[in-house]
Amino acid sequence: MRQRMRVLWSLALICAFSVLIYVSYLLGERYHNRHFQTIIAHSHAPILQIAFPVVIICNKNRLNWSRLEEVRSRYNITPSQEPLLERILTAYDRLSFHRFNVFDSLEDQPLQALNHLNFTQIVSEMSWRCDEILTNCSWQTTARNCCSLFRPRRLPLGYCLAFNELEQRRNAAFGIDTGLLVRLLLHSEQHAPGNLDTKGFILNIVEPSVWFGFPIEVVAHTRTNVAVTAVYHYFDEHTLSLPSSRRRCVMDYEQDSEHFHTLMGQKYMLENCQAECQQRYLLRYCNCTLDLFYPPSNYSSCQATDFPCLAAHNPYVHTEDAGLMCDCLHNCKSLTLVTELRKSVMQPWLQLNSSLVHGMWLNVFFKKPSMLVYRTNLIYTWVDLLVSFGGICQLCLGCSLISLLEFLYFGLLKVPRFHWQRIRQMKKN
Repeated sequence: MRQRMRVLWSLALICAFSVLIYVSYLLGERYHNRHFQTIIAHSHAPILQIAFPVVIICNKNRLNWSRLEEVRSRYNITPSQEPLLERILTAYDRLSFHRFNVFDSLEDQPLQALNHLNFTQIVSEMSWRCDEILTNCSWQTTARNCCSLFRPRRLPLGYCLAFNELEQRRNAAFGIDTGLLVRLLLHSEQHAPGNLDTKGFILNIVEPSVWFGFPIEVVAHTRTNVAVTAVYHYFDEHTLSLPSSRRRCVMDYEQDSEHFHTLMGQKYMLENCQAECQQRYLLRYCNCTLDLFYPPSNYSSCQATDFPCLAAHNPYVHTEDAGLMCDCLHNCKSLTLVTELRKSVMQPWLQLNSSLVHGMWLNVFFKKPSMLVYRTNLIYTWVDLLVSFGGICQLCLGCSLISLLEFLYFGLLKVPRFHWQRIRQMKKN
């Protein structure tokens, strides 16, 4: 009977150990996979916790053509060079990163004659100033001087004017007319005659430290209300032990990460990584970059003789190669600004003494006083692993931490003492 009980207990112990080993393997595999989950951490976080968005305004006609004569005189342009200069500046007047095809007409032109000119400097001198296209500015329902609110800013759309980029003002108010209100002046009579594109402005709404965002078109004779809603997303501290390739985001201090690429002197953000990718694209194909679009860097600037190369490698439409491919990840602490537009036609043709110079109104404000906050964390941490392993040990073997201590005490003290006493007794006998 005793032998049968030993056999039964042995089989039960073998089954228990088998279940323990199998379940422990599943727990270890689950911990090793490190799956993520994203939950709502706060559904009504105060909007005052973040800065008011950076509002960037760009005229679709980038240059004030009335300053062309001044440029001719300052740079000693000869009469024979004037047509080529006007053709180049007309291309710059509607140039953006994805529109290098504006240089197609310069393919067979004598560009070497103007290669000594710094067109970035010329374009900056001809760009619109704040007092020329902005008026009647108001911030938080208080009238302000537009030039004290806006400052010049480079963008992949050319030279623009940016609000709240450095100051990072905050605004707890919400609703129409509680944020930034400004009237935009078109001045179509001072536009390049060779640029036949539609008139208006391009608007970017981005968070501070982001270089560019999704362009919003503001057309003439309209009042545009832009309601902004914020969504904040962050990864908690338990996820930061994993490499950026696993969590698919990058922290500011992870400069050794394979995904860490950003503009010189700029914080790592998804958009900044994409802008740096644009520069590397230009360097790869034309060995230069358009410094008009980016902050100052050590890259060589494109000259007049490089314009045909830029036209030949226009991003997004290049067919011979893979084109522009950017492996960029979000910052692990990122803010998404959702914009909602409402446009109303002002109908200036129904008003006396109205002209295109009167422009349009732009109103940017927070839609509500709170924002949604998402948190991404690990589904299974080392604490969960420890708890699960303790539970399966209790289920299969009926042991706990106290039982383990008792077993160690019995195996390391009781058993050796028993054998030592037995040996001493045998020697006495």
